[in-house]
Amino acid sequence: MALLHSLDGIPMPIAEMARSTDEAGGAVLVFDADDRILLANEEQRRMMPCCPYGKDDTYTTFFWSALNKGLTGNPVAKENPEKWLAGAIGARRNSPNLDFVNTYSWGRMLVSHVLLENGISIQTRLNMNAAGMGRYFDGAAGCSGVTRAIQLRKEIRSLEAMLDGLGLAVALVDGAGCILHANASFMEMLSASDGLTNKTGNSIASRDPFDETVLKMALKNVSERKSISTYVAIRRACNEPLVLAVSAGAFAGTVIISALRFGEDLSEVNSALTQAFGVSASEAEVMAGLGAGLSPAQLSGQRGVSTQASYRHIDNAKKKIRKNRFAALDSPGIASLVAGIAAITRAPSGRNH
Repeated sequence: MALLHSLDGIPMPIAEMARSTDEAGGAVLVFDADDRILLANEEQRRMMPCCPYGKDDTYTTFFWSALNKGLTGNPVAKENPEKWLAGAIGARRNSPNLDFVNTYSWGRMLVSHVLLENGISIQTRLNMNAAGMGRYFDGAAGCSGVTRAIQLRKEIRSLEAMLDGLGLAVALVDGAGCILHANASFMEMLSASDGLTNKTGNSIASRDPFDETVLKMALKNVSERKSISTYVAIRRACNEPLVLAVSAGAFAGTVIISALRFGEDLSEVNSALTQAFGVSASEAEVMAGLGAGLSPAQLSGQRGVSTQASYRHIDNAKKKIRKNRFAALDSPGIASLVAGIAAITRAPSGRNH
């Protein structure tokens, strides 16, 4: 019986699917037009050592061997094997494409069946967790078909490699802040536990209760696509605030977080605000303070003016922002807007946070 390294005589669509599934760690079975087994890869033999996969083995003999050894993943097949087998053979011979999920003793797997016009078919199985994809989807049923899962796996690996190659602190999380993938720079930042921390060993959180509320809302809104992107300022005890750029990930329910320091030279931020919105120098200074996570009272203390004066500058800034068609109607909205401008005005430098 030929193994995967020998695909001679196997039609290209089937051969390519077999090769891709094997590379992803999945199981492969190829059948001829009479349902005799032409090929079984090593993972198929390891996972289901129920028959020799020889020249006399067919889909039918494979089914009975798997059933007798308790390796069948369909509960209906166990209850009424003769009826189930007859239906399965009919579906295999008449359906060009079947995708379903089976539950085996070792877990749930995606199963796909593809039939060519010449009668040659392939059955592939993929364990999403073993393939390193389970955390991106709601179990095996999160994808439709092994082929699509393998395509997504390639996209995910490409995304992870891209994140790892960045000097910025970048992470891919879900709507609750659970880390799906984080580059070394992001993990180093969490380890410092200054502003952001690793709450449960695999979930990000802000140490400041107010910032935590804002962060949770931002993650939820972006993961649900109520917003495509936003910015969150995270106050820190030992350093200037972090600016988190929160944007929608490539996969449903995922969020990309990149972390930047708030611009050290606030004059650059103030200048950008003045140019963008026509605010005065005092109004820009107050807006920058809000973006850095300061309260109006803290701003007033730093600037040596009354709290009423700071609120007046905030109100004036709101009016000018509205004229520019920005929806920053409250102080948190201004803070988010300014945080984004701060991130833009400061060029990132390596892994400094």
